[in-house]
Amino acid sequence: MRLIVVGFGNVGRSLLSVMTEQARDLDERFGVEPKIVAVLDSKGGAVDSKGLNMRELLETETRERTVAATPKVGQFGLTPLSVIGDVEADIVLELTPTNPVNGEPGISHIEKAIRNGKHVVTTNKSPPALAMRRLQRMASQNKVLFRFSGTVGGGTPILEFTKKTSEADEVQSLRAILNGTTNYILTQMHDPNISMDEALSQAQRLGYAEKDYSLDVNGIDPALKLTIIANYALEREISFKDIRITGIADIRLEDVQNHKRERRKIKLICSIDDELSVAPVPVEAAQPICVDGSLNSVQLRTKYIGETTLVGPGAGGLQTATAILSDLLYIHQTRSQGNEA
Repeated sequence: MRLIVVGFGNVGRSLLSVMTEQARDLDERFGVEPKIVAVLDSKGGAVDSKGLNMRELLETETRERTVAATPKVGQFGLTPLSVIGDVEADIVLELTPTNPVNGEPGISHIEKAIRNGKHVVTTNKSPPALAMRRLQRMASQNKVLFRFSGTVGGGTPILEFTKKTSEADEVQSLRAILNGTTNYILTQMHDPNISMDEALSQAQRLGYAEKDYSLDVNGIDPALKLTIIANYALEREISFKDIRITGIADIRLEDVQNHKRERRKIKLICSIDDELSVAPVPVEAAQPICVDGSLNSVQLRTKYIGETTLVGPGAGGLQTATAILSDLLYIHQTRSQGNEA
């Protein structure tokens, strides 16, 4: 299984670490031997058709802040589109940052891979949120697979949980906490009663929040995730623009403490009911959906099962790396069985 990795941030580095540790287990249990033939970052890349040394890549990136400096195989100025088109590989891992405006450059990377007959796994939320149906059609026409489990819930299988439930039962409504950054901030404002600015600083120090936290605090990140859930798991024709979005920027410590006295917690809740929305909402503290810290949760109300809730880590490099591995194994098993995409 030859892989091209586009984007080498926290998730990309975590994936290589996990693959290095799990190499023997992947081979013995699944017959999978991942071979990374190219890695691209913002300054260039490293390419070796025989397979790159993952430990050397990690060491070089740590030391030089780019894989382009890797001895013998590194090259400054390499572009993802050229490598995707020219380097022989089976799967492209598109791990670049989310762009909610137009989905670029992620969408172009994925389209290039599909047209070149390469399967795609992405953790970039904007391509499936903004162009899911088009990319799915392209993948089907080119007989490849397009997978994006890691875009929602990190390593917690929120997409598959929701999809499998909806296939067996009628999902009447969905409520979810889908952003670990804002959930951590609101948790810290509730107890130990600190300001939003201080909670945000803590989230950044712990790696829950990026330097640019605007997509989280303004509700854009969870809205993109809600769009993916609606279209993929519930098979609804929903546009990102259909979602009514309110972030947490205007939530005051006083608001949080007032609800605390009533045993409620303010949470940034993503809802699919009569309308689609993302908004801060007071939730009864005893409710299963009311998780704290950086956890995510999704609560489905269905016709026959009733109410069911899934809870798990919603972010983190290692957690998201497990979702990528799950997608890689799905592609491997599908190819082994001879099924067409």
